[in-house]
Amino acid sequence: MLDNFVFSINAILPVFIMVALGWVLKNIEFLPESFFDHADKFVFKIALPCNLFVSVLKGDVSKLKNALPLMGFIVVGISVFFVLACAVVPLIIKDNGKRGAFIQGIYRGNFAILGLPIAGNLFPENDIGATTVAVVMPLAIVAVNVFAVIILTVYAPSDVKKKPLETAANICLSIVKNPLIISCLLGLVFMLCGISLPTFAQKTVDGLSDTVFALALMSLGAEFYFSALKGKVGTSLVGAIIKTAVLPLIAVSVAVLMGFRNVELGVILIFFGAPTAVSSYIMAKNMKSDHEMASQILLISTLLCMITLFIGIFILKTFKLI
Repeated sequence: MLDNFVFSINAILPVFIMVALGWVLKNIEFLPESFFDHADKFVFKIALPCNLFVSVLKGDVSKLKNALPLMGFIVVGISVFFVLACAVVPLIIKDNGKRGAFIQGIYRGNFAILGLPIAGNLFPENDIGATTVAVVMPLAIVAVNVFAVIILTVYAPSDVKKKPLETAANICLSIVKNPLIISCLLGLVFMLCGISLPTFAQKTVDGLSDTVFALALMSLGAEFYFSALKGKVGTSLVGAIIKTAVLPLIAVSVAVLMGFRNVELGVILIFFGAPTAVSSYIMAKNMKSDHEMASQILLISTLLCMITLFIGIFILKTFKLI
């Protein structure tokens, strides 16, 4: 039991120490806010794509074939949760702006920034954890982005609501331009074709890849404003609990019954148990949804997942499922 406790702590705690470090460095003004703004752009457009590319490139065709059931489970799971949310939430929440922000907050996870390092800590042997997440990520990113644009458009104020063709064009453009999707697909092409990078290029990409988690996690911490929790947070708290506790509980239970174990089951826990994605707040604000609710769900879910992911990993490890 003690070994499982230590294993769970070692998987979760380093990630959240880095998040806390970012918050501290910003608040003691050791690093200015402008640093984290530029760091976010660097991570999203350069460092994280390099990391995903390298992670996918390290895989092999047999692992890709073995990952197909996992990819199907995650994409279908995201789709089912999204459809259920679209059916239930409008019956409870009457304000359109809150509907879009709430639905996006409970299904859209931060598996790129938090998922990869946690998977790497859980399954470090041959980097299998990070590689599995990276292989699954392209389809998952496409699904969450498509659903986000749809739901925020459907519940957008009348003055910013777009026509169906314009919405479809925006979805396609967001997918084509997404650097995370591009890097994963490029890594798949290189892996399937057996293409190796020249030594100088490999070392450059590896160097950029090594910077991603420190910068990304500290930037995530720097974006925490506890003042955002002031006011009415009841609905946001419910959304955060659904995101970090209810969804992973359902997804992991179904996955266990379907026979998923070890790395695959751990990745399912991470994908569905990760906190709300930072991009959900940015998207909600740009599309005139309730961005205050979006930021509250983001903040509360990030705090909660430190506990819920630890409990999930501990239980799965105790029952020898991972």
